[in-house]
Amino acid sequence: MKKLYLTRTAPNPRKVVILLAAKGIDVDNMDDLEVVDVDFAKREQFSESFTQMNPMQTVPVLTLEDGTVLNDSQAICEYLDRVYGERSVMGNDVVQRAKVCAMRRIAELEVLYNFMLAFQHSHPSKAERVDQVPDFAPKSIERAIKALPYFENVLKDSQYLVNDQFSYADIVLYIALDFGRILKVDPKAQGEGIARFYTMMDDRFNLQKMSEDSHKV
Repeated sequence: MKKLYLTRTAPNPRKVVILLAAKGIDVDNMDDLEVVDVDFAKREQFSESFTQMNPMQTVPVLTLEDGTVLNDSQAICEYLDRVYGERSVMGNDVVQRAKVCAMRRIAELEVLYNFMLAFQHSHPSKAERVDQVPDFAPKSIERAIKALPYFENVLKDSQYLVNDQFSYADIVLYIALDFGRILKVDPKAQGEGIARFYTMMDDRFNLQKMSEDSHKV
């Protein structure tokens, strides 16, 4: 059986959970996939067994029946998108896939990555793993905020980022905006388009709602 290792509150594992949910699939109710929740508070990602499987000591990780180990969120999402469900969240033709890829990359590298850098360089929980430079955090937040008008310009006239159709790019931008709240960046104060987009996505994919849905009988 396939196994998916994740920590549900972290941005990269959330991509996987939300992608499946967007395709109408509950990650906790799949016949051929077992979810293993990795407890970061107990430092389970540093255990010998986990490190042997994934020397990077990161989540998510997907192991396949043939022994293949995927330890990158993008690779895992690409695999799951192609294997499960009918409609592709990554795009249904080559042009749409290219557009989704481009928009996703900008959201990931310019917004999410900078917020994650700010968190790594400012949060006490990361002090053991990262050689923190406190001055780097506000500069990273500033870079992320500087990129948001690009998305506001798209969303002011469209419901979604690509062809006005829900895609993986929307998932990544939503996760980036939601993670920014930890750094006191209000996603509803970055323009009307982004505010509407965030509210719409959060109504569907926020952590509390998805947790409640996963426990429904």
